[in-house]
Amino acid sequence: MLLFVCSAFASEMDLQPYVLGQVWGTVYDQDVSDQADPAGYGDPEDDMGFKVRRARIGVNGGYGDNLTYGIDVGMSSGSDGLSRGEEDVQLVGAWAGVQLSELVGMNVGLTKVPFGRENLMSSAEIPFQERTVQSNHLVSRREVGAVVDADGGMWRLRAGVFNGNGSLLGDTDPGGLAVVRAEVVLGDGDPYRTYGTVEGLTLGVGGDFAFNDEFTTRSMSYGGDLIVRTGGLTAVVEGHMARITPTDTTVDAPGVFVETKRWGGYGQLGYSMGLFEPVLRVELFDEDMSVSDNGDLMHAVVGLNAHLMDDRLRVGGGYVHRAERGGLDLPNSTARLWVQFRSF
Repeated sequence: MLLFVCSAFASEMDLQPYVLGQVWGTVYDQDVSDQADPAGYGDPEDDMGFKVRRARIGVNGGYGDNLTYGIDVGMSSGSDGLSRGEEDVQLVGAWAGVQLSELVGMNVGLTKVPFGRENLMSSAEIPFQERTVQSNHLVSRREVGAVVDADGGMWRLRAGVFNGNGSLLGDTDPGGLAVVRAEVVLGDGDPYRTYGTVEGLTLGVGGDFAFNDEFTTRSMSYGGDLIVRTGGLTAVVEGHMARITPTDTTVDAPGVFVETKRWGGYGQLGYSMGLFEPVLRVELFDEDMSVSDNGDLMHAVVGLNAHLMDDRLRVGGGYVHRAERGGLDLPNSTARLWVQFRSF
């Protein structure tokens, strides 16, 4: 009987395994010092040579029309010298979803926080395989929690509650992270993809709000984004701000000692020409609006992707110009090549 039940369950399952690999080759990198290059936002401090930027393996699936699930593991080398990469193989995502009604679904587990269009895009769809500083540093990108997702086609509303501290094994403080994201989409193109051509005009507009109450700080973040796709042209604009307030400084040293406002934003323009996609992205970030220092930056990235084998293989290269709008001007620009392979 048990064998019959298991066989019937397996026959209804739709399992889709996948792999993703991203390898970078740095061909030029400016350094302040060969031995002790200072860490900075958006600068992974790569020397000339090769590295694995990301590696993922996992499976997505479903049972019938109402249950979906996914799990993946992998490693990454970190976005910059101020962030922690998963340099050993770790759990990246583990979630289950249930369709509560025709419009409303719910996901539970380790999943992406619905804050920012770029954060919600797969790294496999980002032209430079790297998110901007504001996406990496203003709000957690993945957390354990629950998300309610109402999708009406032309509109979508997501609301979630999470641990808010990166812990996989339970909440480690008395507060939590609450996030709300609303968006409107007009047109038939994918609003979370930049490569490819679309018929007519696709317009996606989103806005989000996050509140995170931790042991020693309380943060409120908000912002919005816009994507426009027409023919082979894609334009993306996104901006967010965070206000961080110290609370109970007797428990631990807070991340900030006075109320601090941070903001970041970027604009991106790309054009799909057959297999090729030239892209330009310019971003700004300010770690603390009350001071002018090396936390004020401007990055400009220009590059070209070749999408091969039905986009399962991408080969590209680009130049990253990094400029400090305050503080010391550092020589830290980079030229790199990249290869991406995926099974989906």
